[in-house]
Amino acid sequence: MESPRRVQVGDDASSVAWWVLVGTGSGAIAGFLIGGVGGRLAMLLLRLTSPDTVIGVTSDDGFEIGVVSTDTFNLIGGMTFVGAANGLLYAAARGAIPRRLRLPLWTLLAAAAGGASFVHEDGVDFTLLQPASLAVILFVALPGLAAALVVVLVERWVDHEPGQQHRTLVGVLLAAAAAGTIALVLAAIVGGVALGARRAGAVELFRPILRIAVPLVLVAITLVSAINLVIEASRIV
Repeated sequence: MESPRRVQVGDDASSVAWWVLVGTGSGAIAGFLIGGVGGRLAMLLLRLTSPDTVIGVTSDDGFEIGVVSTDTFNLIGGMTFVGAANGLLYAAARGAIPRRLRLPLWTLLAAAAGGASFVHEDGVDFTLLQPASLAVILFVALPGLAAALVVVLVERWVDHEPGQQHRTLVGVLLAAAAAGTIALVLAAIVGGVALGARRAGAVELFRPILRIAVPLVLVAITLVSAINLVIEASRIV
């Protein structure tokens, strides 16, 4: 018979591996659908509402506006990776965020931080594409929607036991996580740290502090990003 300690280590490892997989896979799905496919649809809409002179112009992300090429796959792959990383971070932080605040806080954080990183007055995307207000709205909404989908999927799946009845779910998450490529390295690191912290008792020891510190840090990042976003958007619109 296995010793109780070995059984407990196995249970902890299985638990950590599951939420890491759920976070990475859910994030990859959200990144693919919202960031990748949604991003291309957003650019298509902006191309249709902009003058024909923008067709063929290289965007700030290195893609030719109005031209479908293999670069589209690079965009979708990049957004899948970013989504996988976002989902992993959410899965790691969710336990320290009050349940009722998870969806609005993570969505606002991504919309503000993502929007602040995308929206800027230099370059092509927000100078040639028209109307500028629509471009700003789309590139703020996309990261927010992707983050919202991450929360919905993780909260739906994380409490499932990866048993026989959920083989399809496990397969989907494994395929999505694998599509996140480099995010798998980050997932392995985060999972290893989380397992070590759990085994050392650090999670329980610092849980009260984390439940205060994590939401405050997320709110602070959201506010700073939102201020920068508003300033930059006001110069564009």
